[in-house]
Amino acid sequence: MTAAMNWKNISKIAYPRRRVMFAAAIWFVACLLWSAPAQLVVSLLKPIAPQLQLQNVAGSFWHGTAAQAIWQQNDRAIALGSIEWRINPLSLLWAHPSAHVSTNYGEQFFDARVRVSPLGRFVLRDVRGALPMTLVAQWLPLPVNGMLALQLDRVEIARQQLQALQGNMYWQRAQWQWNSRWLVLGDYSCALQMQIAQQLQCALQGQGALSGSGELALNFAERSYILQAQLQTDRSLPEEFRQGLSVMLAAQPDANNQLHVKRSGRW
Repeated sequence: MTAAMNWKNISKIAYPRRRVMFAAAIWFVACLLWSAPAQLVVSLLKPIAPQLQLQNVAGSFWHGTAAQAIWQQNDRAIALGSIEWRINPLSLLWAHPSAHVSTNYGEQFFDARVRVSPLGRFVLRDVRGALPMTLVAQWLPLPVNGMLALQLDRVEIARQQLQALQGNMYWQRAQWQWNSRWLVLGDYSCALQMQIAQQLQCALQGQGALSGSGELALNFAERSYILQAQLQTDRSLPEEFRQGLSVMLAAQPDANNQLHVKRSGRW
């Protein structure tokens, strides 16, 4: 029993020492990085995000800038504009590096606080951003225009899967190409909430020539969706467009010219 008690006492002493030694090692690395140039960040990001290219890098490892950032997606180069980052030195002590990152390219911008865990979990907070819908059309080939804006309180990604999301998404100055014309539709918002991993809820609201409200549920695990909405089309929109919208959504207008939409499916 005496030997067991001695072993417990030794363990109690050794465990705090290991934590102190680990913290000291992290702090030693941080001190080495204190005078490191910003180019070191480029080297560290290359295996993590090979699609990201930073040009004309200046500053230090902790607070740096790049005059031009480009995201290479297959054969397409997406300009992100200038980029700036500020790394929190204390975050290295807890082995959860965090930084404030922002980009700027005309109306297109991104601003967020980013944290990475040792297990590769990414957490983004206070996300603010905007990009033209023409960029979104590269992944979703739709004849749309306008600006897509984001105001997200929290985004969490683990194992390349979306685990948590809360905030709002906006489609501003929305336009749809109909034949050779661009139709001005209005402004739309989507209140996003993910309480269960892989299941995203979106409360829709819209006003303008095409107005309405509804709910969209996305299940990423099953790759399925459920849409319920009520839409109101203004008489200013072409008759052919209104009829085509009814056919596309499989909904007939009622006496008040309102479309009741209920769709579900997989992608």
